[in-house]
Amino acid sequence: MIVVCAGPIGNPAARLLALLTARGHQMVKGPEALPPGEEPVVLAISDGPSVFDYLTAVQQLGSHPFRTLMLSRLGAHPDARAASLQRLWRLEEHVRAGNAPVLTLRFAPLVGAETPLWRRLRSRPALPNGGRKLLNPVAERDAIETLDRAFDGRARWEGWYEVAGPEAVTLAELRDLATRTPISGPPADAGEWEPALEEMMEHRLAESQPWASHFGIVPTPLGAWAGAATA
Repeated sequence: MIVVCAGPIGNPAARLLALLTARGHQMVKGPEALPPGEEPVVLAISDGPSVFDYLTAVQQLGSHPFRTLMLSRLGAHPDARAASLQRLWRLEEHVRAGNAPVLTLRFAPLVGAETPLWRRLRSRPALPNGGRKLLNPVAERDAIETLDRAFDGRARWEGWYEVAGPEAVTLAELRDLATRTPISGPPADAGEWEPALEEMMEHRLAESQPWASHFGIVPTPLGAWAGAATA
């Protein structure tokens, strides 16, 4: 599948799309970078540092048949306190108003040995409210598999889904799990809060089953890949 990264796509969306190249999907930056022809494409959209003009991007696709992928995050809502989540909601609404098929994925915090969040947690940072906030983290490899199944037609291109794991753990429990997990590569302080802490503080418990059922995915248990069991 040719995936057109439209507009300013930030992380984790940009990182997930880049990882899909290993599965044979081609990523191009903007409609102007499309190869000649009229092959079907996916127009991938997420939030970034500037306002995205969806209608202009659609016009630039010309005669290419396309579907739209909205890469959002948990907590997107018009009444969210975090400006980034308000912006994501407005972008979701803008994209849904178009005429193309739209698939919206709202990603939970992505965890895995190499994710920025996992490295950040391994540095044992101070946590707001004593780390009592409950989260539904999802394995990054499950998020990648979700996109792969969407691109190759194994999932219907419709609706919106919370890409979130079924296990609810506190941020403190997640930090403790991260510190017990062997890791290689850059030091722990190379990580970052992804998503931002202000976003995570707005997360409510997610519904994992609709996503898992639609994409035919069995969510990876935290302990299965982390090499330890959650508390």
